[in-house]
Amino acid sequence: IVKHIMNVATTMFSCRALGQRLSRAVSSSAVGPRKLSLAFGADFVPKEEGKAGEDAFFASTSLAAFGVADGVGGWSSRGVDAGLFSRALLRNTMESMRHRDASKHPPDLPVVAVEAYEAVRASGIRGSCTLLLGQLRNDMFSMLHLGDCGILALRPSEVMPRFHGGTVTTAMRIVYRSSPMLHRRNLPRQLSSEEDDVSSLVDHYDLVSLRLLPGDLLVAGTDGLFDNVGDREIKSIALRHHEERRRGGTSSSSPGLLASQITQRASEAARAPTEFGPGGKLDDIAVVVAEVQDRKLVTAGDVLENIMESS
Repeated sequence: IVKHIMNVATTMFSCRALGQRLSRAVSSSAVGPRKLSLAFGADFVPKEEGKAGEDAFFASTSLAAFGVADGVGGWSSRGVDAGLFSRALLRNTMESMRHRDASKHPPDLPVVAVEAYEAVRASGIRGSCTLLLGQLRNDMFSMLHLGDCGILALRPSEVMPRFHGGTVTTAMRIVYRSSPMLHRRNLPRQLSSEEDDVSSLVDHYDLVSLRLLPGDLLVAGTDGLFDNVGDREIKSIALRHHEERRRGGTSSSSPGLLASQITQRASEAARAPTEFGPGGKLDDIAVVVAEVQDRKLVTAGDVLENIMESS
């Protein structure tokens, strides 16, 4: 009986110790969010070679933020270059983000989008564009979306074998996929210089937050990407990138190369569509790829863009 009591007491002590260890582990993981960063790649192919195009993009490592905007081509019939509008909108967006960061204010995508839109309207630049913005703070990613630009958030996930001793494989799981915001077919919601106020933005944007993990991939682009390459093919290209990275690849598996691979595939499909599946829509193509990593020190000059005015 004494031996049984001692065993019970030992078991209770062990359970108590395990509970304390679990409690410490939970407490330590709940102290604060994981500090993550974004490594960027970006690429752009205009529909007319040698032209600046109407799509715009930026990606800033120091701000952990990016944006894409698609200038509406219908303005060309009025002699207006909508690319001037989309690039100006993203320039002002990035400047507003920098100002908030320098002032130690937390990210706020609706505020910076409204500030940027008001600044472009006040400048007298004519045109209109769709808009997608994303920004990471610690491990929480926020995105603001208006129109038919798109974003895929992908997460590498292990797939267990059906039988003991089989091989564990990896698949890309879609964590989030945006959906187009349209008035009707080929007429997306957009920000326009002709609006009387900013209600076209503040009344209609989507605002989504996601918790990200190291290894996640964000693929954002204008409709020139998503009209020509399906989600399944983007996942396949991203999976090849991930597996190369896991095998120890460096430059051969960089976000920049992944962005170029996706952009070039979209460009090929736009010019030589297959009988089945997406493709055949000749358009500007802007792509930004972000790979989620544990936070590292970054410099303010780490910016990819096509929005700065040439001298």
